[in-house]
Amino acid sequence: MRLSPWFTACLVFAGVLSARVTAESQPATRPAPDLRAERTWLLRQFDQRAASRVAEALSQPADNTAGGIAWGHSYLMSALAEMLHATGDSRYAALFVRLGTWVADGRDDRHQRRDEVRGKVLPAWGSSKYSDGKWYVWAVHTGMIAAPMARFGAAVNEHPRLRERFKADAGRFTAIAREALGAHADQFRPGPADGEGHLYGYWLKRGLPLNQQNAPARAWIWLADVAGDRAVLDEPTHLATFLKNRLRLTEDGAYVWGYWPPLDGPGEAFEDISHAAINADFIVLCAENGIVFGQQDVDRVAKTFLTRVMPEPNKVANDLAGRGVAKYPYAPFMWGRLARHDTAVRDRLLEYAHTRIDDKSAPNTFLVGLVHLVAATR
Repeated sequence: MRLSPWFTACLVFAGVLSARVTAESQPATRPAPDLRAERTWLLRQFDQRAASRVAEALSQPADNTAGGIAWGHSYLMSALAEMLHATGDSRYAALFVRLGTWVADGRDDRHQRRDEVRGKVLPAWGSSKYSDGKWYVWAVHTGMIAAPMARFGAAVNEHPRLRERFKADAGRFTAIAREALGAHADQFRPGPADGEGHLYGYWLKRGLPLNQQNAPARAWIWLADVAGDRAVLDEPTHLATFLKNRLRLTEDGAYVWGYWPPLDGPGEAFEDISHAAINADFIVLCAENGIVFGQQDVDRVAKTFLTRVMPEPNKVANDLAGRGVAKYPYAPFMWGRLARHDTAVRDRLLEYAHTRIDDKSAPNTFLVGLVHLVAATR
């Protein structure tokens, strides 16, 4: 049957219209990143900030009274140690030595500052902000500060050229970290379930929130790396088991958890994304070192990030339920270790980094994110 010209024209128009509607209904796809170009850009952005941040810190006394070292300068140390691992560039080692020496000089035992709860001077960094004005050494502060020191030691050991020049510094910072963590050895408690362990807080008079015990656990992992002795991993293994038993698996395959779950189970709460980043990083670090967690757990944490922490490229939630607007918009960068294992996380953080790059007052957590992305674009 021969179609009339008018009918043929209608069919052609309908086909064009259908194709146009279909195309417009599809979400725009961001081109795959040029990883070599992105890595160069990330390194440049990091280098434009790192040295000046170190100089700014050294221009004032090392003081953790309000937690400034633990929640500020420790991230800069972490960024430098991770960048040293990622590049082997001695410039980052030199910067770390300057900053780490400054931080070490602020330790309580070097100023005879007495922990008012324990009744003695500890080789760690006390604070009075979170303990009603009393001077107290928090395990989480020690963990946040000691972990990058131990990480520096591990990074130096990885590179023969660095060992020649920074072996003594690596040994010094490793010893400082080990001594500081030793001040909390009496806080470890086995259980409550078989294979579990948790840290008891003398100020809080109960078991610590997850992030407060997993921060020092990360430092123990790096110390084990330096020592080449997996026996050091006994406590972080028990803490990792405790954490895993308090994770909840959602219907869509993501992990969620509370800030301070009860000792007898996971509870029903949702942690904020900032504190949760410490736990997420611990999970990934454990998986990388064959401790309790594996690739499936990393995939589930990646799902958490992509569907709840940062469900859209420029949308950052406040908690692991995906609710609200983030109090700390740079917190997603603290989840950056995931980017080494999940390309979707990597690409989302890369895109987010480009939107934040003009903020010259961005916290040191931003630098941690840049470093993890450098490692993820190798």
